[in-house]
Amino acid sequence: MAKVLVVYYSGTGNTRAMAETVAEGVWEVAGVEVLLKEAEKASVSDLVAADAIAFGSPTYFSYMAGALKALLDKAWFSRSEIAGKPFVAFTSGGGSEARALQSIESIGTAFGLQKTCPGVAVAGMPNDNQKSTCRNLGAALARAVKK
Repeated sequence: MAKVLVVYYSGTGNTRAMAETVAEGVWEVAGVEVLLKEAEKASVSDLVAADAIAFGSPTYFSYMAGALKALLDKAWFSRSEIAGKPFVAFTSGGGSEARALQSIESIGTAFGLQKTCPGVAVAGMPNDNQKSTCRNLGAALARAVKK
């Protein structure tokens, strides 16, 4: 069974809500399991073991949260074991969340990950329409890993 890791950091709960909804989208695809993990509790081994990865972060200074960046920094020396996997990204914030999304996607590209579809950037707590978009993001990632 294919494994999707949804790894995120959330300071206020907004990104957590997005992560949970992305995970729901993954679960909608048969034959794929999901592991939802906070960035501080995730390990390089989690990234290596996953068949696909969704990265989520709030926006801090137009960039991803330090906890997610720290995990990616630790994983750099294992990038050959992570390269080629499908990935997506999602961010929340009160401004510049699109730039934070770009920072995650840029690092994903540097790792050699394969971007499945455009990421999702939301200001604040996601509304029902934005949650639907997050669910679709998770489903797209799950379908990509099944190919």
